[in-house]
Amino acid sequence: MVRMLISPKALGVLTTFSPEPASRRTYSSSTVKPWHTSPAKPPTAHPTTSAPLPEQLRSIMRLLPHSVVVCTATQPGPDGGPRAMTMSSFTSLTLSPTPLITFNVATPSRTLDAVRASGTFAIHVLAGDAAGAAVAAHFTRGNVGGHALEGLDGVTLVDGVLRGEGVLFALRCRVLEDATGGGLVRVRDHVIVVGEVEAMVPVAGEKGFGLVYADRRYRRVGEVLERE
Repeated sequence: MVRMLISPKALGVLTTFSPEPASRRTYSSSTVKPWHTSPAKPPTAHPTTSAPLPEQLRSIMRLLPHSVVVCTATQPGPDGGPRAMTMSSFTSLTLSPTPLITFNVATPSRTLDAVRASGTFAIHVLAGDAAGAAVAAHFTRGNVGGHALEGLDGVTLVDGVLRGEGVLFALRCRVLEDATGGGLVRVRDHVIVVGEVEAMVPVAGEKGFGLVYADRRYRRVGEVLERE
């Protein structure tokens, strides 16, 4: 599988942590640099047969829009806490008999470690606007040093779900467990995760399409092509 690499952006500075019972933990933060929209430009990627084959495929994948979501999971134990990552490999797998989703993660990954240890996670569908892009860019930083929400404005983490501007919906999921080998499959330096959706959590009140990523830029859904 090819996983699109999402480049991190520099964001905010201030964090607050509100300790609560383990059954309902809330994490919040404030201050973020603003985002803006700009007109679409021609693709910068142009696949050529003279390049090495991996680079040819990378260039082709940059021409394809990918959904952008944030996965959160909680590392169990006294030294645990929230883990989060932005990814563009998320997709649905099947709707019946129960809905399944899938994504892949490059290893090592602290978020994947939390998913494996807890067996549960949440997938967040981001808004296709500046607020959604800010949330996506924030969680490309990884989980090394500081709190997962440090520097992210107006977003809280309540019971494992991100709530605030830029988040449309969340899917509460559990790692698939069945007789076929389970929902964690290693393929070279990646792990494919298969999750069973247990609940959908509405976050934002407004309607809108989700955030997408193509040619190393966050984007929103644009024009519609219709048959004459």
